[in-house]
Amino acid sequence: MTHTRPTGGQLSLPFEDGPEGGTSVRMDRWASPMTPGDTDAPFDDPGWFFEPWWPGSPATVVITREGTRLVTGQLGDPLAAFPELSVVPRQLRARSAVVPGTLLVLDADGRPDADALRRRLADAADRSGTGAFIAADLLEHDGELLTDEPFTTRRARLLEVAIDSDRFLASRGLHGEGETLASAAASMGVGSVSARRLDAPWRAGSAPDAWLRFPVEGQPARPTRPLLVLLQRLPLD
Repeated sequence: MTHTRPTGGQLSLPFEDGPEGGTSVRMDRWASPMTPGDTDAPFDDPGWFFEPWWPGSPATVVITREGTRLVTGQLGDPLAAFPELSVVPRQLRARSAVVPGTLLVLDADGRPDADALRRRLADAADRSGTGAFIAADLLEHDGELLTDEPFTTRRARLLEVAIDSDRFLASRGLHGEGETLASAAASMGVGSVSARRLDAPWRAGSAPDAWLRFPVEGQPARPTRPLLVLLQRLPLD
């Protein structure tokens, strides 16, 4: 089992200010993200939650009363790179929130475009594709720190506050059925699956006891529907 720990950084995005009265959050708390360990194959376990591993850039959206910021280690100029994500504060029922997830650039068919993402990360003026964010966790909500809560509690809170749109979406998945989710991910052209232990708290850095990633084998056929449409058809566990 191998582990990686990317370096994080704090950078601004041109989001609209959060709702009035939002609670200020210490930004440096989120500079080091939680990262998964790797395992070799799909598995079933009722104590784990499985979701597609989206081919994008890990990031954390932080909404405070001062506005909204993005914590990521891979953007050179986020102020201009993802203007589409100005909608994010309106997609959360929150005065303040900390939401880890994945930044994507989608092609005209609604599928992640890795080349377009790389171009945006390298050149903020590039406007290939459409920026999007898939939310995976909720670490703070309206001044309440949730990092010590189990993932199952944090995810339930995320589903309560998140409002899906074509540019912001709470990730879907399955409880306990990693092999089934691996087959679904393959049908969507996704190469890996994320597995999170339901009773695990959040912590910064490598956390292979709480979060794993495993590969999906095979060469799936290209789906005929946009990827985010397929994602929305997964069970909302």
